[in-house]
Amino acid sequence: MLAGLVYVICLILSSFKKENIQKRTIISSMNYKKINRKLLLSSSLVAIGLWLSYVVLSFILVGNVMFTMHGMMYIANSFIFSICALTIAFLIGNLITNKNAINGIINVVALGSSFLCGAFVPMEWLPDSVLKIAHILPSYYYISTNEMLKQLEVINLDTMKQVIINMGAIVIFTATFIIITNIISKKKRKIG
Repeated sequence: MLAGLVYVICLILSSFKKENIQKRTIISSMNYKKINRKLLLSSSLVAIGLWLSYVVLSFILVGNVMFTMHGMMYIANSFIFSICALTIAFLIGNLITNKNAINGIINVVALGSSFLCGAFVPMEWLPDSVLKIAHILPSYYYISTNEMLKQLEVINLDTMKQVIINMGAIVIFTATFIIITNIISKKKRKIG
C-alpha cells in the first residue's frame, strides 16, 4: 500500500512541479495551505481507490474472516494506515522535484520501513534495538496492530486498548506529516 501510494501520488504531484504550472500556482491568490488541502483531498481519491481495491481483494481471498469483527478491525486499521501513507506520499511528493528519484525513494521508504517494522520478518525475530528504531515509523504501529488483532480471541474495550493506542499513533503521524508538508510548502513558496 505504502509503495503504491508513494509512487502514484509522487507522479501526480510531479506534474504540478513543472515550471509553468509552479509559477501559475505561486502567483495565484490561493495560499499554500489551500493549495495543499485541495491537492491532498484530490490525492485522497487515489488513496481510497487503492485501499478499496485491497479491501475487495481481501474479501475475495479470505471472505469468511473479513465478515467478522476481526475483519472489520483489519479494515479500519488498513484505512487509517492508508491515510497516513497518503500523507507520507504527499510529503515526499512535495520534497522531490526529480521524477527519476521516485523509485529510489520508494525502495528506501516502503521497503526500508517494512524490513524494520516486521512485515517481512516476524517482530519476535527482530532484535530489540531494531524494534526501538521501528517505533518512529507508522508502519510499526500498523503491523503491530495487525499482529495484536490476529492474537485476540475476544474483541472488547479492554482487549482493544493497545489497538486503539496504536491507531491513535498512526493518526498522530498523519497530522505530523501534514504539518511538515505545509511548513515545507511555505518555505518553498518564499524561495520560489
